[in-house]
Amino acid sequence: MKDALYERVRSELKLAVYFAKEMIGDLGKEQALKIIEKAYQKYSNDIFSEPYIDVPMEERFIKLKENLKAESERDKSFTIVEESDKHIKVRFHRCPYFEVYQDYGIPEVCQKFCSGDFEAFRKIHPKLKVTRNHEIAHGDALCDHCWILED
Repeated sequence: MKDALYERVRSELKLAVYFAKEMIGDLGKEQALKIIEKAYQKYSNDIFSEPYIDVPMEERFIKLKENLKAESERDKSFTIVEESDKHIKVRFHRCPYFEVYQDYGIPEVCQKFCSGDFEAFRKIHPKLKVTRNHEIAHGDALCDHCWILED
């Protein structure tokens, strides 16, 4: 058995994993990944913005930073490396989502899961930009996310 974080994520992803594997088997990898990417984009657009729906627009970035800091204390798979009024940068040392998809033999699905971030975070705030130079899902040892509130 893996650790509690892995098991929690595996439980969250289990249905998605089985759908992905069936689609890849029936449609082929290329077509299935296109559909998976579209579905994950819609999912991310909804799920990322939900906690902020009732938060006034001018307070959303502050709330996002508070949430990231609180989660980094609980989760321990990432750390806050930089923060200002206009940005917050984190470093993920581990990606349990990638671990799960990799263990099920479909690591490329995690890439589609992550690719929706760029559009989805704009649903929280239209001036919120996400940048990354490294991604575990693409073979890097870490993920470096930076959320920037543009002027």
